[in-house]
Amino acid sequence: MKPYPSRMGVGASSIVFILVVVSLTLFASLALIQARSDAALTEKTAVSTAAYYDTDVRAQSMLILLDDALQEGNAPDRIEGVVKQTDGSYAFSVDSSDGHALNVEVDVSKGKCDILSYRYENAETWTGQNTGTLWQGG
Repeated sequence: MKPYPSRMGVGASSIVFILVVVSLTLFASLALIQARSDAALTEKTAVSTAAYYDTDVRAQSMLILLDDALQEGNAPDRIEGVVKQTDGSYAFSVDSSDGHALNVEVDVSKGKCDILSYRYENAETWTGQNTGTLWQGG
């Protein structure tokens, strides 16, 4: 019996094997980069969430102080940080550790604190970069 020669030589199988190894290495590198990115985002989200809830607890404590002052018949603006607005409502702000602030506005006309606004906002001023003029084309 005559053996049939292989049409594909050793060189072709080596090239296919090298391509498979390079592809798997590339996919492994991309998976590692994505995992590190996900871990960094998770850490940032956890820090931001903890900062928000810490700020929320301190704002709720201020609301309790306001309610206590109203029950005792004291003016709410005697509490440090509480400011009377022009429309008769009172407002205060609680700073967060991540550069945000919780701005609270309350109405006390009914003898209790009715929350009008409870906003968690960026406390830092945004400044744009002046990079020159935009390319207008042509």
